[in-house]
Amino acid sequence: MVSFFKCYFLSPNKDIYRLIAREYDSTALQVYKLAHGKRGRNNKDYYFIKKLKEHGVLNATFYK
Repeated sequence: MVSFFKCYFLSPNKDIYRLIAREYDSTALQVYKLAHGKRGRNNKDYYFIKKLKEHGVLNATFYK
């Protein structure tokens, strides 16, 4: 858990995570988790993934 917070606070994209989270009234940690591989569970998560792709944080997404 400590390494998770350490990675978030040292991330160069944390301003983008905060921007997206503020836009959709969520937390930056949730956006960070989705950017680093957590699977989206609801529509809000997929909006986060879409915005991350628009900002260039994610290169591609894979759907099963």
